[in-house]
Amino acid sequence: MKVVLYIGHHKVGSTALQDFLARNWKGLAQAGILYPNVEAHGAAGNMFQLLKGDLPDAALPVHIREPHSALAYRMIADVSKRPIPKQFQGLPATRQMLRAIRTQVDLLEPNTVILCSEAFANYGQVNPELVDRLIKPFEGAEFQIYCALRRPDEYVTSWHGQRLKVGEKATPLSAGGLKDYFGGIHFDYRQVVEAWIDRVPNAKISIRNYADVLGAGGSAEDFMGQTGLAMPDPMIPARRANESLPLAAYPIMEKAVHKLEQPAIFKLSRYLQNQGAKLIDVNNRDVEVLGADQRQKLWDEFVPVSDYLRKYAATGKEFFPDIDKVKEARPVPADEAAAALVKAIDVSKLQNEQAADFVRDLAGR
Repeated sequence: MKVVLYIGHHKVGSTALQDFLARNWKGLAQAGILYPNVEAHGAAGNMFQLLKGDLPDAALPVHIREPHSALAYRMIADVSKRPIPKQFQGLPATRQMLRAIRTQVDLLEPNTVILCSEAFANYGQVNPELVDRLIKPFEGAEFQIYCALRRPDEYVTSWHGQRLKVGEKATPLSAGGLKDYFGGIHFDYRQVVEAWIDRVPNAKISIRNYADVLGAGGSAEDFMGQTGLAMPDPMIPARRANESLPLAAYPIMEKAVHKLEQPAIFKLSRYLQNQGAKLIDVNNRDVEVLGADQRQKLWDEFVPVSDYLRKYAATGKEFFPDIDKVKEARPVPADEAAAALVKAIDVSKLQNEQAADFVRDLAGR
């Protein structure tokens, strides 16, 4: 049996891949490829496909879409003080979840098992022994480790936006917030991959540049190509499942998370995710949220990580061939783009008076 371990990273299309695997659970299982559930919510999604057909076209419940994130966060909580995210509250014990996977393997006898979660990227930093516990039920299997990594300036920018999107308080990257990411998995990619490579015996290693993932057509397409699995035909296409804030919205949300209550933050964030990029004539890729000084610091800090990743690149090449672009600032400062965006916001569409008053104050209306 082959076990494919998708270990992340964050912000590289993992949610779309999980959506793809969940929607195609029945077809994959019939082809000998198991994307196992770990508790009752996920099992209900599988049962729906068996009895009724395709899952609804709307966004899937997180337990159905991301069963192994539930498992990962449960395991992390077992060995650390990190809380389980609220969307995964009420989980069974780790041993029960692992037993559920093993039972499915024993009964269905798949040729391949896929365990897929960006939260697995945390194991090396939290406690590398989590890797041992996860793979123990698959002793004797053939393993493949798949991980996608994004150029650090683009990754840090994207992850910072993810934090703002859900209402976390985050210091602007250009004002010292960048240093908050140094030393952890959101910057030191060695912490993401090394424990897995060291602890999974004789695994095939697929460490991918996110730019190449996009070139292959996206996370699902690249994953299928790298694993070489004989997928059934037809397959239900992956859905885009994790909308992002436009970069012009970052300065707005950096203020909002300190001044607004959670309902207002949520309404403003949802509005900016859905409408922000449409309101101003500025290309998202032209907006600069780091600044030249912080880009130089990022470059200096990333050198040892870049040296480590070189072993997973073509001989004599950098893992990120365009790594020099880390030092290149984009032409439109984020504050300038944000000012234009604030003026363009229709406060009547925010559906929250506190959020509307906040935007009016920013715009000087």
